[in-house]
Amino acid sequence: MNKTTVALTQEQYFEIINTLRSGFAGQRPAPHTANALVIEANIGIRVSDIVKLKLTDIIQDGNRHRLNITEQKTGKDRVFTVPLS
Repeated sequence: MNKTTVALTQEQYFEIINTLRSGFAGQRPAPHTANALVIEANIGIRVSDIVKLKLTDIIQDGNRHRLNITEQKTGKDRVFTVPLS
């Protein structure tokens, strides 16, 4: 059976994030899950890499901060600029 993936609309994405942050159907809010999805959407790393992030992975580089990671699946080193807001 072939399955196709359909991208979320921006409205659907924000609805999921807001629902996770506020809680739903008797479930407590899950801000950590919402934050992981925001990171995944913004820089495109796998959830397995996100959950292994440590504060020490964020490095100050002059006036900016960067995130250095080694992807678990591919072994590739990746560097991302961390936005201030």
